[in-house]
Parts: sequence; C-alpha cells; structure tokens
Amino acid sequence: MLPTRSLRVVAVALAVVAVACGDPTKPKAIYANAPSTYALYAFTGAPVNAATAISFLGGAARADASFAFDVAFDIDGAGRPVIYPVRAIASDLAGSVKRVGLQVVPGTFDAVREAPETGYDTLSAQTVRPGDVLAVELLDLNTCLYSLGGQLLYAKLTVDSVNTTTRRIYARAVVDPNCGYRSVVPDSIPET
Repeated sequence: MLPTRSLRVVAVALAVVAVACGDPTKPKAIYANAPSTYALYAFTGAPVNAATAISFLGGAARADASFAFDVAFDIDGAGRPVIYPVRAIASDLAGSVKRVGLQVVPGTFDAVREAPETGYDTLSAQTVRPGDVLAVELLDLNTCLYSLGGQLLYAKLTVDSVNTTTRRIYARAVVDPNCGYRSVVPDSIPET
C-alpha cells in the first residue's frame, strides 16, 4: 500500500507544479509580436485593387471573393469605421479553414496587453469609434493545425482615424504569431 500512496502524492505534486507553472506541454513562444500600421480604403466605393482589408499574418489585402483576408473595413453613413470579420462577408463561402472573432475591449491600444480567452463574435461587424480597441481571435488551420500550443492566434486592432472625404481608414494592429499565446505587447516574445 505504501508505494501506491507515494505514487499518488507524487502525481498530485506534479499536477500542482504544472498548474502553477502553466501548461508544460505548450511549446515555448519563439516569435516576437508584430506591430503594423495600415492605410486602407473603405470597402464600399474603393478604387479597383485598393487595400480594404487586413490579413494579420500577411498585411494589407483586398476584400474580394478569394477571402484571403481576416477583417475588412468600411465606413457607415455617420462616418464611423465598421470592421467585418471574414465570415460576415463570406458566410459559408470562406470554408471551415478560417474563423475570425472580434470583441471591443476596454482601455487604450497601448494599455491592452493580453487578448481575452472568450467572448468573440465571429459573425457580426463591429462599428467602432477611432481609438476603440478590438481584440481579435483567429482560428487559421493553415497556420496552427499541428501546433501543440493550440490552434488560435490573437491580435489587437484599433482605428486611429477616418477621412470620410477620401474614404481612407488608418489603423494599427499587433498580432501574436505564436499559436495559443494571447499576449499583444508589441515587439515582445510572449511568456504565457
């Protein structure tokens, strides 16, 4: 009986250490979080081939039938920026490979250091004011399919300004390219 009890004590101790130190099976993050700035056109009325969207791992993109973007941008009748996750435009046409969720989070862009774990809307456009911060959750099986860290990438996004005359939108983002990590501190390698 004594060896069985000792094994249980060791198992409980290892479980406590694993919980206290995070997920021991999660691979260490190796890529620095990437900050980017964008000068985009509103989706409606944009010049042909103009950037109207963002692919968080690829940069500025065109929101078109290839659906090779994560979020698209527009301006509503009141001059407010509207951000569409890819499924809000593509519906089921985008397939099951990519899912992008958005949620407005409190604080300034620089103050948001970690994306929330839950609460993302993958189907609805988000109408925001310049300065509002959106947390972004990306399920992109092309990037994270075989990752032990998880299948999600996280980012933060803000619209700095809108020029309603030229229909230009100026935005910033930080993406954590390490699968399963939620840190959105620019130019840093996540610890958790």
